[in-house]
Amino acid sequence: MIKLKSILLAIAILIGLFSIAFFGTDIIMKIIVGHGNEVQVPLIIGTDFEVARKICTDNKLYIEQSEFVNDENIEKGKIISQKPNPGIMTKKYRTISVVVSLGPEMVRIPYLDNLSIVGAKLKLENAGLFIGEKIFRYSEEVEKGFVIYSQPMADELIARKSEVKIIVSLGRYTSASGDDNKWKNLLDN
Repeated sequence: MIKLKSILLAIAILIGLFSIAFFGTDIIMKIIVGHGNEVQVPLIIGTDFEVARKICTDNKLYIEQSEFVNDENIEKGKIISQKPNPGIMTKKYRTISVVVSLGPEMVRIPYLDNLSIVGAKLKLENAGLFIGEKIFRYSEEVEKGFVIYSQPMADELIARKSEVKIIVSLGRYTSASGDDNKWKNLLDN
């Protein structure tokens, strides 16, 4: 019985020493590292990268661009997301990783000259663009119902999913313009 009491007492003492060492080390580490070295992560989403760098520097944090992504809704140079998330407490001089917008993806306007309206529409859609307003004009060179040119002009860069205006030929000018108005109405549909 005395032997059992001695063993239980030894186990209790070991558990007590372990607890003191474990929690004591934690308290000592907090004193050494310091709790005063924490700052709140600022919200920098939607901010220009250079402005975000200043905000982070003022809060004793670093910032790095981890990724660049095209985004139709967020202009070039603005921050799309950040890690760690805003509002949490973190150690001073920690690095905030951000994803920065490259703005909308830009594509080249294809050549639409002398294409039918349907052909122009297909070519624009293949480039990630849409046919916009159709303007009808007389042309000595381009056949009736075919594209004279586009606005903006072919080979210019434009944001993907944008509309491109096309100028469509009514053919050669004749005195019987009433027929041309019928043709224009048919093309509009």
